[in-house]
Amino acid sequence: MKSENSPLVISLVNAAGGTGKTTSAHALSVAFAEYGKKTLLIDLDVKASLTFQLAHEGSRLSVTDYLLGTTLRDDALSATPERFDFIGSDSRISSITDQNSLATLLENLPKQYDLIVLDHGSTFDPLLAMSLEMTDLFLLPIFSRLHDLRGALQINALLKDQKRFLLHIGEQNEIAAKADALIAPLDVSIELSDEIEIAAATTLSVLTVRKDSAVAESYRSAAYSILELLGLD
Repeated sequence: MKSENSPLVISLVNAAGGTGKTTSAHALSVAFAEYGKKTLLIDLDVKASLTFQLAHEGSRLSVTDYLLGTTLRDDALSATPERFDFIGSDSRISSITDQNSLATLLENLPKQYDLIVLDHGSTFDPLLAMSLEMTDLFLLPIFSRLHDLRGALQINALLKDQKRFLLHIGEQNEIAAKADALIAPLDVSIELSDEIEIAAATTLSVLTVRKDSAVAESYRSAAYSILELLGLD
């Protein structure tokens, strides 16, 4: 369980793959940093897609090492060029079974943060089970596809009293409307644009590569709504 002085934790998760979790975790972390919030982004996905995107693949230590008990030093948390801190993942994370390891890591960070953003994979693994008790707000990204809705509902069924919101990406249709009737949506939707793919060819988010674009502004608006929900605005 979290202590009273712990930083607030946001988890992006959907049991379906390809729903924009990693892109959104990255973009929102940039937006939180732009709003002056000290933000730590952690990749908890066995595929380590975010770690690869941010060019941290092959780092000497990953979140797996810290979950296994290696001391996390302050100098391992240097800020990225986009002003948030990051801890990468690797395939060994699938071996983590100690149910207290994530809580121990988050409770003993060597730096103070306003927000911790967790990018989860699309599998029901021990890390997801651990984060259920640590997360203050769950974001369930979905495109307007039945596959995405199914994945969001599977996650929703695991949650108890935690805040959870759909994060709509792209144009909405009858599937999106059905989803909204089952899980409350965030009051801001994310624009779908080729500019996201342009940014994906770099190590930077769309907020940096296309800072004045509609999609960048939609992520900033979503981030502000999240800060309001968490009382950090």
